[in-house]
Amino acid sequence: MKQTNGYERTMHRLMRDRRIACILVILVCGWSQSIQADSPEPRPLSEIVLFGMQPPGRLRTAAYPKAGSSCARKYLDAIMPDSDLWRFEPPSSPDEAVPARKRNLIEQMVVLLGPQVRKEAEAFAGAVPLSVEWEGMHDGPMQEVNVADEWLKNHPGTAIAPFLYLFKAHRLRAAYEAAGTGSQTALRPMLADQYRLALKAATSCLNPLISCIADDLEAQDHIYLKGRGRP
Repeated sequence: MKQTNGYERTMHRLMRDRRIACILVILVCGWSQSIQADSPEPRPLSEIVLFGMQPPGRLRTAAYPKAGSSCARKYLDAIMPDSDLWRFEPPSSPDEAVPARKRNLIEQMVVLLGPQVRKEAEAFAGAVPLSVEWEGMHDGPMQEVNVADEWLKNHPGTAIAPFLYLFKAHRLRAAYEAAGTGSQTALRPMLADQYRLALKAATSCLNPLISCIADDLEAQDHIYLKGRGRP
């Protein structure tokens, strides 16, 4: 009996380890394909700026929707020739994703707001809890929203406020889409209201790039999970 139990435990561990290995292979392959695939479609400007997983060249302004093409061209023109964004490459593995996204976030703020914000941009990027994937839940983007709210509260008159309004709107839109099923749906009216407030703050900014990227964000059918409706 002891031998049988020992054999069964060994087989159970082997099967468990095999399942874990298979899951890891699927995740890594899925990651590689989704990030590295060279889609013929241009990536939305708001995705390039706010997700931070693709280089600016993926905008492909010649194929960009007419309504947003002017904003996309102005954004590309605002990136200095020596900007790290031109050298940005999509992270090749999940382990590299968060550091890459944080570096990208800093450079996006510098492009949109000017080099004088770099120090504060670095501090905010260090504080915000970016992740590899939100796993279809609203909690992840809302944690990022909460950090942005705290930053605005604790740094009145902050020079990065216009970007934070835009950042908040993007994450609230993602949280709204993620809250499209199950018990999370009760959160959607509140998330929609918060999204509208953040979007209005971004579109009202005197910075024309911030306001037109906010328009681009609002124009998207979805920004995280397809088919979950619009706030």
